[in-house]
Amino acid sequence: MRYGQKALLPAPGTFPDEKALAAFVLSKMNRWFHIEEQVPGRYWTGEETRIDAVLRPRDPDGWHDAEPAFGIEFKNFAPNTSTGERYGWVAQAVGYTQCQWQGYGRLGIFLCPSPLTWLLSRAEEIATFRQRQISPEMLEEERQRVRKYGRRFGKEYSDAYVDAEALIAHRRRLGEASYEEFTARADGYANADAREREHDLRMAKELTHVLGQLSIGELMPYEDSGWTLMRAESRLWSEHEGPAKVRYGLRPRIGSQRRRR
Repeated sequence: MRYGQKALLPAPGTFPDEKALAAFVLSKMNRWFHIEEQVPGRYWTGEETRIDAVLRPRDPDGWHDAEPAFGIEFKNFAPNTSTGERYGWVAQAVGYTQCQWQGYGRLGIFLCPSPLTWLLSRAEEIATFRQRQISPEMLEEERQRVRKYGRRFGKEYSDAYVDAEALIAHRRRLGEASYEEFTARADGYANADAREREHDLRMAKELTHVLGQLSIGELMPYEDSGWTLMRAESRLWSEHEGPAKVRYGLRPRIGSQRRRR
């Protein structure tokens, strides 16, 4: 992903299924690429498989490859998609880089959307959760929790006892939130939310470079450059700027491809 820019892909749950997501994205990409959907392929083990789409530039000028082509695999994330499911999708893509695709050979694989978008959105979710934990509404929820706890054991607590216990729990949360803010400022951050975002940003950058070494890229739309092909934080193509002048192509790499001295 291009971490300094705003990604514009609709939020998880926008599309009813992967077919709808693919149709939406491919209808956009059709302006710049020839598209072949459901391309058959074969693993090195002999097992057969299919990839959602293979794209070829309508104008190959400026691309590093003599015959540029790449595979796209879509995943329609739900709001509750687990981390295991996300990285299972990555594992599938890694396997696809080792496949022979009918009419194309081996292909670099680009995922849409980026499997790392959850890292960059997690800080916002944590910030919302943190504010909810110290909100006045949470104090009332704490009162209800104390009452239910007492009734479970056959006790009917007085309003004064319920208020006191709920207030203690609420103040504890306020104290924890204040401590998080204090330690974040001590670490040089504006607040706890800024620290969370920075940590997730660093993790996402590391992971995107790992994926790049495995010949896995991302297809995402961005506010300033439109639809963009990225790999290891390097732009390979965007709708506003066209193909980038990079030293490597779309095909899967073998190792780091650096010359040994």
